[in-house]
Amino acid sequence: MKKRAIVIIGVAAAAAVLLALYLIYINVFVNKHRFDLTHAKTGGSEYRNIAAEYSIMPSYMWRRIANILQEDEFIMSDHLLEGRLAYQDAEPSGKYLLTDQSLLLLKHIAAGERSDAVKLVKRINRDMHNDDGSYRHASYKDGTADPSYSNTDEIIFLEAYVEYYSAYGGSDDLENIKRLIGVVFDEKGALKPEKLHSTTYASTEENLEQKESTFDFTGVKISDIDLELISNLEKNKLLPEGSYDNALKIVQGAQVSADTPYYAYAYSVSDTGEIVYIYSGGSAGAISVAESLKTMINLAQTGQLPDAVYYQFKSNLINDGILYEYYYLTTGVSGGKEIQGAYSDTLLLARYKEDKDLYRTVCAMISPRVATNKQSKAIYLIFRDENNRFRFYGEENLKIYLIISGMFSV
Repeated sequence: MKKRAIVIIGVAAAAAVLLALYLIYINVFVNKHRFDLTHAKTGGSEYRNIAAEYSIMPSYMWRRIANILQEDEFIMSDHLLEGRLAYQDAEPSGKYLLTDQSLLLLKHIAAGERSDAVKLVKRINRDMHNDDGSYRHASYKDGTADPSYSNTDEIIFLEAYVEYYSAYGGSDDLENIKRLIGVVFDEKGALKPEKLHSTTYASTEENLEQKESTFDFTGVKISDIDLELISNLEKNKLLPEGSYDNALKIVQGAQVSADTPYYAYAYSVSDTGEIVYIYSGGSAGAISVAESLKTMINLAQTGQLPDAVYYQFKSNLINDGILYEYYYLTTGVSGGKEIQGAYSDTLLLARYKEDKDLYRTVCAMISPRVATNKQSKAIYLIFRDENNRFRFYGEENLKIYLIISGMFSV
């Protein structure tokens, strides 16, 4: 009996030692530098109930996303469903965008899916990590090598990677994050400029008629200035003090005018160190609504979006009935194509502003593109009609799934 008691005590002591060693390992090696992160609030379950009224059902959406768009750990950029004719086979893209994998990573973290998150990060670091610390824009199933990237790609992934490290990451992940920060930000905490394009009106002495002319410049897209991310990086001493205040000043200065609820496309720095705003991107004399929306979200996340800007944008959208591609500075009206891919950002903006009215309006705008055919394997996913074929985009469906579920801010 005495010997048995000694054995039990010995086993208990060994278990206690192992537990202590495990806790030391977790705290010293895995979560030694766990980040202190701040996130904007996005409301409660009432938003999920509103979306359900318009057949936007996140629980069903995820099953279809996993079935149609997911291949192993990665999410495909898009999938064209088979058509009615015999020769119209399904066409999975075989292309995996870094931004889509970032959204998938946020999903795994928010849902507490540690194993899936770890596998995804390992795959990203294997297939998309460049030698200089950057991450490539896309990976391809056929093995196509393309190391190119943009600030947009890197910022979106950096935000997700920071969330991952704070939840599950180790020392290697922290090193990758620091290297990526060095790729994207300069020593003062400002985003590094990259090659961009703009469009303006130009005329010649021979022809006084003004025509659109495209030019290249080196600058930073205003929509890439993720204020919440910059604030979190500064707070955790990964960017220098003052980075957030400097970034906020640049974004606030990018508003077109006090009466115009839109923001410049980009900025560059002159030889004298002055900030120069470039207002038009894809069309001369026009503001990109999609880019401005992203800037509004960046401001709303940190409570810095002016109410006047928000309510004027909301009024324009409700009056127009659809989300147009451009806002024309010369006429003060919206126009161009409908930007279906930007409704998800409008949903997110409505949640940050806790505006159920706009949220409901946007759900109604998305609703006609929800697949409702009970025989379809894509039922409840959001589609785009392309020549009577239905294409499903990974980014659009993942983002809407996350927003409706309230999982976007993890």
